[in-house]
Amino acid sequence: MNTKFFAAMQIFALLWSGCSNMADTDDIVFAETVEVEESITGTDFSSPMQFDSVYVFKTDTLFISKTDSIIVHKQDTLRIEKNDTLVVLQKDTLVITQTDTIVIDNTSPSGTGILDFNPPSTIIPIMENLVHQKRSAGYKPLQQQIVLLHFTDIHGDEENLKRIKEFKDAYSEYIDEVVHTGDALYEVWADSFDFWSRAGADEFLNTLGNHDVNFFDKSWKPLEVSTQEVYNRFFAPFVSSWKVFQPENAEEKALMYYYKDIDKGSGLERAKLRIIVLDEYHWDGAQADWLTNVLENARVNDFAVIICRHEGFDAIPLKNNPFSSLEHIGSATSLQEAQIAVDEFMQNGGEFVVWLGGHGHQDAVGRLPNFPKQIIFLGDQSSMNWTGWNDSWRDAGTKSQDCFTLIGIDRFEKIVRFVRIGADRDRYERPKESMSINYGTSEALFPAE
Repeated sequence: MNTKFFAAMQIFALLWSGCSNMADTDDIVFAETVEVEESITGTDFSSPMQFDSVYVFKTDTLFISKTDSIIVHKQDTLRIEKNDTLVVLQKDTLVITQTDTIVIDNTSPSGTGILDFNPPSTIIPIMENLVHQKRSAGYKPLQQQIVLLHFTDIHGDEENLKRIKEFKDAYSEYIDEVVHTGDALYEVWADSFDFWSRAGADEFLNTLGNHDVNFFDKSWKPLEVSTQEVYNRFFAPFVSSWKVFQPENAEEKALMYYYKDIDKGSGLERAKLRIIVLDEYHWDGAQADWLTNVLENARVNDFAVIICRHEGFDAIPLKNNPFSSLEHIGSATSLQEAQIAVDEFMQNGGEFVVWLGGHGHQDAVGRLPNFPKQIIFLGDQSSMNWTGWNDSWRDAGTKSQDCFTLIGIDRFEKIVRFVRIGADRDRYERPKESMSINYGTSEALFPAE
């Protein structure tokens, strides 16, 4: 008898001998490689063992030669999990009878889901810190805190987008808004955007990225795509659920910039934040004027402001801060008019918190060179589709599979706090778990400069 097969049967016998009390519907999980080679052709694994499910993990290998057979009876289950691959070659035959069932299991393998790495025992204390209200001398609660979930550069990664949605749903009582700062598509316009709705992300605010307007087919032949087509794809189906304010005639003119207000609490506890989303790929004087007016309206109505774009700005990095990448990639567009508009807003008494973006697949935090009171934070990519292009090495099925940031805004003390969920060490082994910045002075509180 083939020695590999004999060894596999020994493993199986040990497993089986330890499972004498198992019900007929219990599962047997192979944790090792099982090889079925041509020398045992014709062996029927369905008898005499009576078990319903055989799990072959993605790290295991089940070799079936072209003359071998797998017999799956109608009372059995062939389960293929989302991280597994079933390969049927041209010379093979896959027979599915009328009474058979193929189950596609969309759950993560046990122990590798996003909530396995981020259980309530870990995340709730963090969330409670982010929403913690200060007390006045008279022990009265002061302004409520605002919490955002920021992710960027999802690049068509449906699984990771679903994981973000699962995290948001689990801790929704703490999270006021979710915003994505561009590059939803994997690479080019021809890539599908259907994954966004399948993942349940319709209510997540979105920003245009350079890959979203990368007008090529999958063989890199140029495509003619109108601005209206871009609007109809990324904005028209979603803006009603976003509950945002758009410029006049936005749909007719295909204007892809907007703002959303968060206004909660009352009296001393009231907290107000305006999230402004820009379209840097169709930037013009009309959008610049719109931004100036929206900022002035925020100042008059006491809204603090965060502005989102995709590519960010070249900035002076905060020293000794692991969120400042050691592998710098510059920005492509400066949007100088936008920087000036924010500076005027601040000079007139407006409260500006931070610029948010992505693009470089690196974390970056710093001050704008010409306007050092303006802080910018660029997040590392949330996708697993471009691993190797980012600050942190990423492995599926580990904590590093996910990468997004919780942002807490404390208007009473003018502090913005960042907490990384998922990949929280760069390739130099610097931990980047959290940081706090006084956005009133642009001073880094932790880690200190």
